[in-house]
Amino acid sequence: MEISFINDEYSSNLEDSLRFAKKNNLRYIELRNINSRNICDFTLAEASEMAGKILSSGILVSSIASPFLKWSESKADFSICGQKVADEAEYFTKLMDLADIFGAPNIVIYSYLKDNKISIEDLGKKLDVYSQMALERGISLLLENDAACNISTISSMHQLLELYGFSNIFPLLNMGNTIAMADDFKPQELQDIINKCQYFHLKDYDAELKRCVVIGEGNIDYEDLLHDKLNDTDVIFSLATSTGYPEDLQMSLNLVQTWE
Repeated sequence: MEISFINDEYSSNLEDSLRFAKKNNLRYIELRNINSRNICDFTLAEASEMAGKILSSGILVSSIASPFLKWSESKADFSICGQKVADEAEYFTKLMDLADIFGAPNIVIYSYLKDNKISIEDLGKKLDVYSQMALERGISLLLENDAACNISTISSMHQLLELYGFSNIFPLLNMGNTIAMADDFKPQELQDIINKCQYFHLKDYDAELKRCVVIGEGNIDYEDLLHDKLNDTDVIFSLATSTGYPEDLQMSLNLVQTWE
């Protein structure tokens, strides 16, 4: 396994996040918010400048943590750098341009907010369009399970992946989200998803406290759950602790680095 982390889980200051990576001998960083701006809201020129800093540090970008499709399916307006754009496809093209600039092989995506429910079949058809666009650019899409979105449960993720054999859309399993919503999943469906995963967001959750906690202090035994992935050098575990405290990221990383 390789270890990455969402940059603003430590600091939205890029230089601080890069220093954290270097100090902990990490090769990868996942980009989400920099200087309190989502990575998608930077111009390509600004992104190129940041990419130069990352490249000179020797760190690689594992993924662009975009909010793509984390909105209502009927959403009419999209904004890039404060300017309205025509449609989702234009927004997605900007994301792929950013991935190219940062050398990121992956883009995180979602499945539209539940306030405008879409069937698994219709969602799959829409995702297939973006899958083909990304395939032409050599980019993989990481579909994250999120409580606010249509793909929220293990069952819904499993159903989508069984119906559509996407060649470059992979599940981005976030067990913290699964436990937080008390998802009553089937163990075999979970294992099927894990087998398909090449990238994980690691977040732990304490169901009694009802909050995210340092990895290893909550209800998820990741080392046991993902034991078959620990020696797979093509798999990335990206820390997405979501506690709001950078020291929790450090403590989580200290534990993950002991896994064998």
